[in-house]
Amino acid sequence: MTEQEAKEQCARFAAEHPDRETHRWIPTQRDGEWMVAKIGLPPPSRDARPEIRADERPPTPDDVRSESPFLNLPPGWAGIYG
Repeated sequence: MTEQEAKEQCARFAAEHPDRETHRWIPTQRDGEWMVAKIGLPPPSRDARPEIRADERPPTPDDVRSESPFLNLPPGWAGIYG
């Protein structure tokens, strides 16, 4: 078996083999000959699921405009003072 044939067989096993959910195949060379190695995968643990959470926001600083005399004026009043 050539290296290319071993890679093609690995791809075929990954797509069609009944053990494709629990195993992976890799091409490997031993004593100058290419072959396919079957590797068992450990079962997924319950704790291995990704955690989904929102990013924490930094605290909002105080509004420095809180003492401004123009802060609570209705729209249109700003032009009078400007």
